[in-house]
Amino acid sequence: MAIVVARQIATSDDLQQSLTTLTLGLVVIGMALYVFTFATAKERVQRDVEKASLRQAWDTVKKNKPLLRLGLSSILFLCGMFALETTSIYYARYVLDNAGLYVVLVAVQVVGMLAATLVIPTTVSKVGKRTSYIAGGAIAVLGGLITAVAPGSIPAIAIVGFGIMGLGIGAINTLIWALVADTVEYGEWKTGVRAEGATYSVLSLSRKFGQAIGAAAAAYIIGLGGYQSGAAIQSDGTLTSIRIAAGAVPALVTIPAIAIMFSYPLTEKKFREIVADIAQRHDRQPSDDIGENGQGETKAGRTSP
Repeated sequence: MAIVVARQIATSDDLQQSLTTLTLGLVVIGMALYVFTFATAKERVQRDVEKASLRQAWDTVKKNKPLLRLGLSSILFLCGMFALETTSIYYARYVLDNAGLYVVLVAVQVVGMLAATLVIPTTVSKVGKRTSYIAGGAIAVLGGLITAVAPGSIPAIAIVGFGIMGLGIGAINTLIWALVADTVEYGEWKTGVRAEGATYSVLSLSRKFGQAIGAAAAAYIIGLGGYQSGAAIQSDGTLTSIRIAAGAVPALVTIPAIAIMFSYPLTEKKFREIVADIAQRHDRQPSDDIGENGQGETKAGRTSP
């Protein structure tokens, strides 16, 4: 996709129009694929699980502190990630003065993300998911700062910055989905109700917020910097605003994103204790002991924490 986009923008006289046309084309293709998937996909695995009411699901989400922290961190992280994605084309064309380098920037970023997925299992086994998440965020911050200050005359520095950001982004994106699975267990342990759908929906919604805010913020920053659509040469203020949107913004929003995770309560030890406790409850109580208020009750009548 990056190769196709780069060819379209390399000689375009109106970058905004080119990107708008490409986006509309991708929307049509994507919509057709979604409709095809909806029409042809079938769920073949049947699961017999207790159905949670809307009120029970809401109560479970409200009391799920790890999920709420993860969701807030995700909003901030996705803001930075999509600010970068939105401005990468502008960064290559105007800061590096070579639209063809967009392919290289995307390629090294993807390589970094793939490398992170290979390393994450090892780091998680050694230091845990929370610490790995924080470390990935720190790497992304470093990459963002390098990207923000890299001189346009030395593209290699910017390429390194994009690669480092890819490594950090890949680590966090991989860990988010592992962490949200842990919050499902926490929610069941806390309330006695297993609300997988509600839990994943909250995280998905937070990601959508982050994506929208990040992309919009990047566009506004470039606009405030004086970007002129169709201009072959942009002002120094515009180049600075592109650097800010592509590098400084991802770095600055990722810092509070990882700071939030310092108070994330689900350590590996705590998670193992929760899973073991849930297993014991299932062994000693029938499923119909789940009360209408969503509180799991043991045979002795005690409610779950």
